[in-house]
Amino acid sequence: MKKLTKFILVVLSIFLFHSCKEKPPTNLGNNYFLKSLRYTFILDSTNVIIIMPQIVAWNYDSIFIIVKQKPLDEIYDSILMEHPNTPSNYQNRLYEECQIFNYWIIDKRKELDSYYDEKMRSRKYIGAVFGPLTYEAYWAQRKELDVPDLLKLKETERNSFPTPIHSLFHTWFYRPPSREREVD
Repeated sequence: MKKLTKFILVVLSIFLFHSCKEKPPTNLGNNYFLKSLRYTFILDSTNVIIIMPQIVAWNYDSIFIIVKQKPLDEIYDSILMEHPNTPSNYQNRLYEECQIFNYWIIDKRKELDSYYDEKMRSRKYIGAVFGPLTYEAYWAQRKELDVPDLLKLKETERNSFPTPIHSLFHTWFYRPPSREREVD
């Protein structure tokens, strides 16, 4: 009986690991990549995150990348401040119901430059990256940069899992990436 149980566990483990392979990143051109694990974010060729999770809509052409982001860290931080002792499933529901969005534009013709913001304790990107922007500022920036009207945001695909076990496994192993915490 013990051998059968071990055998079943080994087969299930192999199935689980084999079926949960992550998708390769989407190449957006000029060393920018869209990566989807549990959350979706944009990174450069050195795997440094340029736009933090959660990207809910995006699109690109040969010159621009446009992004609509639901700022995961900011929203969860405010939820934790307002509801510090609530269960995580309630916090997750509050996050899903929240309708706060940032907008970004990346001009791939420009050089990507950055600096470390001591106050915010995170890296800020300048030059090629415009954001986070409000909806109104996003449209003004699009006009200023001459982003084509044909380039429209498209919703990202949500990760879907064949079974609840796959979802649990994915949630357990793939946490959102942390921000770069280095000092120049």
